[in-house]
Amino acid sequence: MTHLNQYAIQSRLARGGMSEIYLAHNEQQHTVAIKVVHTSNDDYVARFQREVAALKSLKHEHILPIIDFGEHDCWHYCVMPYAKHGTLRERIAEGPLTQQETGAILEQIAAAMQYAHDHNILHRDIKPSNILFIDEHQVYLADFGLAKEIAKDSELTQTGCLMGTPEYMAPELVEEPATTSSDIYALGIVLYHMLTGQVPFQGSNPLSIYWKHIRELPTPPSLLNPAISYAVERVVLRALEKEPQRRFKSVQEMAQAYTQALKDAEQAQTMQVLPALTPGGIKLAPPTTQVIPIQAMYTRSSSRRVHPAFIALVAVFFLMVIPFALGLSLSSNNVSFQASTIRGANAQFAGKLLVPPPTQDTKTTPVPNSGNHPDPSPRNGHDNGDGHDHKHKHGYGDG
Repeated sequence: MTHLNQYAIQSRLARGGMSEIYLAHNEQQHTVAIKVVHTSNDDYVARFQREVAALKSLKHEHILPIIDFGEHDCWHYCVMPYAKHGTLRERIAEGPLTQQETGAILEQIAAAMQYAHDHNILHRDIKPSNILFIDEHQVYLADFGLAKEIAKDSELTQTGCLMGTPEYMAPELVEEPATTSSDIYALGIVLYHMLTGQVPFQGSNPLSIYWKHIRELPTPPSLLNPAISYAVERVVLRALEKEPQRRFKSVQEMAQAYTQALKDAEQAQTMQVLPALTPGGIKLAPPTTQVIPIQAMYTRSSSRRVHPAFIALVAVFFLMVIPFALGLSLSSNNVSFQASTIRGANAQFAGKLLVPPPTQDTKTTPVPNSGNHPDPSPRNGHDNGDGHDHKHKHGYGDG
């Protein structure tokens, strides 16, 4: 096949499960991409026609538009703009995107998905290979081959078959129909993929991968990329909740939450810039980012609490020591009282023995005694046998 009506086929760009995509030029030498499906497979043709119908009804700046469609020989085809800057999958292969780059892409894809949901269309195959770069910054959401109307069962969905790409499929799809919440889950996987460079669940076959979606929790993205802030990580993990009701209510809410998370991360970074005193004045220290998860904050707070056993030990100590101290104080007071009493008694007793010395030096004139008879009247002092009353110089007396 070298020509398809007025389009000259140049080369094949990709081959999918039901279709092939070719690079071509039209008569004006504009480069386009042509998606073709062979008429031999009725199921593929029906899906292709549904995609064409969806793209005809969805006119949005971030949804890949349809330029032309029709049949040629044994082929159904549709013509779309050629996104020469490749796919998001190719961009991620070069390494994880920054939080700001991820946010710019998320905002555009979320706007396209919200527009489709508002027009009752589910994409059902959100993944990086279906996100095309118009230029270095603008993207298209492409491939509505699995699109379906919201809350409407399709005869194209076979009983017991899962439709989509296992790495990006919501766990509830194993037993429930697709909803806007399952599209949000797939976008959450894309968000995880952009930030970390890998999908959260991998396996050797589609069944093992999907089983992990059902049974396992994703590794926190910050463990794979430390540059991811806690606020951003919280948005990603909420989009990947196992229970649909725990996810964001809409794609728009998810995009707004991510935008706010970026602001919170920037504010947290600004708070780390502290003034440093230097001889020349105040100089701002270089910004450093340190984001502490709430769980770690709870752990640190709880580690500073006083253990109940320690409180009980202190209480027992005071109950034992205080009565002992009080008893010791009373005993000491009693001893002090007794000692003061004894000292008072000793002083009183000593007062009876001690006579203060005479205030002046008085000489005693001896009085002659008539005869050798002792003086019949009692005298104080010591009698030396000479009939006189002598007092000692040191003044011991009866006071």
